Amino acid sequence: MKKSLIALAIASAVSAPAFAATSNVDVYGVLNMSVNYVDQDVPGTQSSVNVTSTASRIGFKGAEDLGGGLAAIWQIESGFNADEQSGSLATRNTFVGLKGGFGTVLAGNHDTPMKLLGRMVDPFADTLADSRNVLGAVRTGANIFDMRTKNTVAYVSPNWSGFTMAAAYVADWSATTSLDSQNTDAYSINAVYNNGPLMLGAAYETHNGFGSGVGGVGTNSDMWRIVAGFDVAGFKLAGLYEQIGGDVAAYNRDAYGLFATYNMGAWAFKADYMAAQESDAPGGNDGADQWTAGADYSLSKRTVVYGYYARTSNDNVGGYGLGAGAGSSDQTVGNLGSNPSTFSMGVKHAF
Repeated sequence: MKKSLIALAIASAVSAPAFAATSNVDVYGVLNMSVNYVDQDVPGTQSSVNVTSTASRIGFKGAEDLGGGLAAIWQIESGFNADEQSGSLATRNTFVGLKGGFGTVLAGNHDTPMKLLGRMVDPFADTLADSRNVLGAVRTGANIFDMRTKNTVAYVSPNWSGFTMAAAYVADWSATTSLDSQNTDAYSINAVYNNGPLMLGAAYETHNGFGSGVGGVGTNSDMWRIVAGFDVAGFKLAGLYEQIGGDVAAYNRDAYGLFATYNMGAWAFKADYMAAQESDAPGGNDGADQWTAGADYSLSKRTVVYGYYARTSNDNVGGYGLGAGAGSSDQTVGNLGSNPSTFSMGVKHAF
């Protein structure tokens, strides 16, 4: 016992300076769990009930005052699947940077300005009904624009009376252990006005050699997106329009979304509709639409229970699905011509 107490005292003495040096660290996160009845609408595949962890994460962040209005900032955020007992370190927004009167400059792994704009209007973000099922995606269901990119350098402006802008350069979106290569680089930029009841935004992004979903390595593509929103008397209404173009005909398509939320006390009633038009691929007939209706009930500022019904309807060779924000085991994608649907109930807690 005496040896244990001595060891504990030594450990406390040694660790005290390290703890003091990191005392500005904030720990935060989200646990988002749902139970879903899913109909994949695939012959020979039965409907099923599953448990899904969508965009659950834990993060650590901090800042150091450098004087003169300048601060060093950092963040390490990791995603995990509480349903599958899996996760990886620093898979979400993870960066180091500087912040001052000029804005913020950071380097690391981060959501693109294009993705950030789309997240501003989605009432079912981080559920199986996430708008990324259709928006930013191509006919295989692969989302190639609402991305969190590696090897990213980004700038975020200050807020000028409601106007902000963000720009990012991705040195190599694909690199893991290989050397970074500008053969797969990307640029993304957005501009947003968000003041009072009105929100307006636009974004543009271009990829060099993206090679995801359709087309393979070496495919070039770009997208522009505009959004508009209005918030008055408890109603939030928003619309989005986007256009994808690229080397491959299957990339050339338009899409749009309409979103609505009505807040009444602790309740939030929500609905949306999104549609991807046919691409320029030979034969076409590869569009899809998705609609969702549901409600949230806030038990507190940090805990929400929710429920919704969502359905995606594909044309004959459309492969759009559900679960773009979930783990691979909970997604329904790639089933050409199918009409997957889900009824889901869940709990989301932020800490």
